[in-house]
Amino acid sequence: MRKSSDIKSTPTGTQLTVNTPGRYLISYNVNTSVPSNAGTRLMINGKADPASVIAPSIAVPPTVLKSHFSAEIIVDLTAGSTVSLQMFGPLANITLLPGSGGANLSVIRLS
Repeated sequence: MRKSSDIKSTPTGTQLTVNTPGRYLISYNVNTSVPSNAGTRLMINGKADPASVIAPSIAVPPTVLKSHFSAEIIVDLTAGSTVSLQMFGPLANITLLPGSGGANLSVIRLS
């Protein structure tokens, strides 16, 4: 993980806090070992960012199963803003690929 004084992570790495206000490029990738009908989204200050949402398949039975999820957004953040990645919806038996191939979150200050 590359570190920057602009962004700090929690000790567990599950949430990032922006220290410097500005415009940020935020992207994520999630890879599961088995396709699922779960969804993914970025949570910014505890709220889902609509542009980052990959909705879960809610049909019964699920019609679309995915094992790869990714999104990218550009957003203005204030100092103290928090960013995290969340899987949601039907989450039974979700296993990420091992190592860094399972999930990654990138936050880059553009200006």
